Amino acid sequence: MTTPVPRRARSTRPVEPPAAQEARAEQPRARAPRAEQLDDVEQPAADQLKKAYRWMLVARRIDDTMWTLRRQGKGHFVVSSAGHEAIGAAAGLAADQETDFLAPHYRDLAACLAWGLQPREVMAHYFGRAADPCTGGRQPYAHWGSSERRIISQEGPQPNVVSHAVGVAFANRRLGSRGVVWIAFGDGGAQKGEVHEAMNFASIHRLAVVFCIENNLYTQSVPLRLESSVPDLSVRAASYGMPGASVDGMDLLAVYPLARQAVARARRGEGPSLIEARAYRYMPNTSNDDDTRYRSREEVDTWRQRDPIARLRAHLLHSGALSETSAAELENEVSQEVAEAATWAEAQPDAQPHDALLHTWADGSVRPLAWMDD
Repeated sequence: MTTPVPRRARSTRPVEPPAAQEARAEQPRARAPRAEQLDDVEQPAADQLKKAYRWMLVARRIDDTMWTLRRQGKGHFVVSSAGHEAIGAAAGLAADQETDFLAPHYRDLAACLAWGLQPREVMAHYFGRAADPCTGGRQPYAHWGSSERRIISQEGPQPNVVSHAVGVAFANRRLGSRGVVWIAFGDGGAQKGEVHEAMNFASIHRLAVVFCIENNLYTQSVPLRLESSVPDLSVRAASYGMPGASVDGMDLLAVYPLARQAVARARRGEGPSLIEARAYRYMPNTSNDDDTRYRSREEVDTWRQRDPIARLRAHLLHSGALSETSAAELENEVSQEVAEAATWAEAQPDAQPHDALLHTWADGSVRPLAWMDD
């Protein structure tokens, strides 16, 4: 005896009134921008490109210095930004640091430099010194944050900062601010439910937000094919009614037009956009990771041929914005600045136990823990 196939249950969704259907049909539908739609976005002037190149150089030199210090037994936990520099630098050029907020990915050192963090401050953060403006020496490296510079505090659990940053955008709306919030997170973070909630809320309220997925193909050791059923993460934008596009995140000249267009759109009050910037991290996930267990040296070497710093340098030389001599002088200047910053930061005092609760509650509401001085 065969078991009868049950009929499909009828939908219990309420029928939308005709008036509501007509009103919704009249709303403009967002379409994802394509590369050919970006021809009207001018590339940055030569002086702007040189500024971006400097941010990228400083970020890479700091990165190299931290790995050296760790090998010498002087440094601690390292989270590398090598390979991601063009994304943060493009965001820095596209945004207005006087009004716009940055919610950085933990590999966004170049973006933090663009928003005003100085090499001395970055190295103080790395050494966990009291002079660390990000966490006061309380959190491991790459927990960015600076209220004075509009850098929204990074958190350990990823990507919690996304919903908090959307909250900042909502506050901007209520306060009448024209500030845009640039929110960056990784391909792993993009799979979290909190990102869905944040994108949905931002889209409903047409908030001035740019979501940037920094897709470097791995969530720690997990490859993208085991994270997402679709290779193009930007297609998700359509489900929120916002424009979305994927771009070579290792080419500043490719990222900038999308970033500039998305920031301008948000500032005009037209709502959020989604950018998927495809990059590659050259170093292990962190200094605690052994990346040889999940990727080959040949793979890494292949991606090193697309180094974002080398590509921008070649463009600046070809365009005449830099000569070999001026490029070498700039690179030496950056090396000296970072070396001096590391020396200065290493000599700074550690954070003290008695002020551990500072910046946790409102000023004046916490008494110093005097007993911890004994």
